[in-house]
Amino acid sequence: MKKLLIFLLLANVSLFAYAYVERMNSSAQAAADRYKPFNADQVKSLTAQQVAKLGPAKVAQLTLACAEWGPLSDADRLKAVKLLEPLVLGRTMSSRRVEVTAEHWVYIPPKASRPAADRSMADLKRLEVADRAVVLESGPWNFAISLGVFRTKEGADARLAELKAKGVKTATYRQREQTVLMNALVLREPTQAILSKLEELKAQVAGTVVTTGACPETRT
Repeated sequence: MKKLLIFLLLANVSLFAYAYVERMNSSAQAAADRYKPFNADQVKSLTAQQVAKLGPAKVAQLTLACAEWGPLSDADRLKAVKLLEPLVLGRTMSSRRVEVTAEHWVYIPPKASRPAADRSMADLKRLEVADRAVVLESGPWNFAISLGVFRTKEGADARLAELKAKGVKTATYRQREQTVLMNALVLREPTQAILSKLEELKAQVAGTVVTTGACPETRT
């Protein structure tokens, strides 16, 4: 009787062990199946050298990236949107605000008082000058009229020439590093044709560049 009980006990232990091993093997196989690449035979890996040969436009398409055109002042943003209208980009185009550190400043020297600055602002409005603002800060630039901050001297020179053509004789230029909020136009998953067109159009808005990369998470 005692031997029979021992035999039954050992049989139960063996059965439990077998069931446990089978369950672990099933779980492992399920995990392997879950992480098996979908259509793995159709996936082609590229080396770094092969990716480099594709060029930035093709890489942007492969990674479902975005193209960004900027930085743009408020007036330049409107101009850029107008230039892009023939492409009928619809909802694939959006814009976002970007912080830009710039050191090329176009401005009218400080006025003696706030009323004098306001009169200067009214004159600029009559001349249809956009992107104008009274500087309100302690220090030597209080009551100056800011007419644009640019990342490049080229952009500042273009702005100054535009202002002179409109009759703003007191506009001038200096280097002064500032952090300003500007705009960037974001184009989602652009085609090669659109990227080529952007490269052409950026020359019409001085100081701007076109870049490609991961799409920004936040847009405004």
